[in-house]
Amino acid sequence: MNSSLIAEVLIAHSELKEYFTSDEIKSFSDYFSCQEVEASSPVMSEGEPADCLMYLLSGKARVLAEGVQIGMIEAGDFFGESMFSHEGSRAANVQSVDSSVVAVFTLEDYEAFMRSSSNLALRFRDYFDAIGFKRKEQKQGLLFKDDKKYLALIAHNEMKSSLAEFVKQHSDAIGRFPLVATGTTGMMLYRETGLVLGRKVASGPLGGDQAIGTLVSTDNVCGIIFFRDPLSAHPHHADIEALGRLCDVYQIPFATNPGTAEAILNYLIEDGTRRSMRNQVLEKYRDQQKKVLKEGA
Repeated sequence: MNSSLIAEVLIAHSELKEYFTSDEIKSFSDYFSCQEVEASSPVMSEGEPADCLMYLLSGKARVLAEGVQIGMIEAGDFFGESMFSHEGSRAANVQSVDSSVVAVFTLEDYEAFMRSSSNLALRFRDYFDAIGFKRKEQKQGLLFKDDKKYLALIAHNEMKSSLAEFVKQHSDAIGRFPLVATGTTGMMLYRETGLVLGRKVASGPLGGDQAIGTLVSTDNVCGIIFFRDPLSAHPHHADIEALGRLCDVYQIPFATNPGTAEAILNYLIEDGTRRSMRNQVLEKYRDQQKKVLKEGA
């Protein structure tokens, strides 16, 4: 795709037309080059120099941070705005979902643009710098709002390979759910199976089991698959027991081995996240607390 066709796409489909004239966008697009990216291939890598801006002409891409999907990029989206900020390196990975075509604008292109039309180049720089800042704010806001119901995946060190094998065998079923995992387990699953998480918490001994428990209490978990090692002692045994107790309180399916995990997957797929029975435990607790408040008034 040559620069004139890129200009047509940018003028027709991007938000640039709200801030720049068609001629200005055409001048900008003259510096872009096109790259084809195969499916499931890296487009940008965390830690690499922030030395280019990209525009997705076709296909889709996912944004990943430590194996956790934190966003999607659709055709018609710019990404890599950190080139215009003071950030020296990329803060996340971008991976193509399917075969894609990206238009690329490098630092060298920006320098050539500056030499040709410095005022216009600076306006584009300020525009993308503002877009990058806005996205950071939106990302921070999203951290405090989550209405998903996750399938939680946890495994003790001695059981991680068993969980990876289970995930490979049941990838289609597990892929139907948004996923959360504790730290090391999540990284292992991403490395061994390519499984992308919707959310990740700390490792179990560092509070990960408690974090999963918090998600249970906020109604953000539909089931837990926790491959526990029954032959070893664990320093965070109290956290593990507390997580199991919370699952009993909130009636969350809790699997601790491949057999029960398969049963829970089948149940969740057939029944969704519906609760067919009254939760008498919660009802009893809430009634007790009402009495306490009434007596203290």
